[in-house]
Order: sequence, then structure tokens, then C-alpha cells
Amino acid sequence: MGGKQLERENILERQREGIEIAKGAGKYKGRKPLDVDETQFKEVCARWRAGEITATAAMQEVGLKPNTFYRRVKEMSL
Repeated sequence: MGGKQLERENILERQREGIEIAKGAGKYKGRKPLDVDETQFKEVCARWRAGEITATAAMQEVGLKPNTFYRRVKEMSL
């Protein structure tokens, strides 16, 4: 293993340790969730489930990317 690779692994290990400490202190929370109008989201999902619009069109209407869209659908049990 080269010296640069070993140093990189040491840096990553210290970073992981720092993140764990910060999480323990409640300072590392990740991104804030995107605000979505829940009523509009439910209406768009109903139209999508009924086959009136495609999933892509539904995502564009509510302004979400695919992963976020499907996660919200699952979370809301739609």
C-alpha cells in the first residue's frame, strides 16, 4: 500500500470518527427535507395511480427527483 493511500485511509477514518461524535452531540443531522404541499402531492399521486399522468410528469409537477418522489409516496402510503 502506498503512502498516499495509507494517509487517505487515515483521513477518512478520522472523518468518520468526527461525524460519529457530532451525531452523538446532535449537531450532525443531514439535509433538511424539502417542503412539499401535501394536498397537491396527494392529488398528483392519485392522478398518477389512476394512469392519467406518467410518473415523470408527476415528479415535474411537484418538483421532486425520482428517489425523493418514490420515498415520499412510500412514507405517505399512497
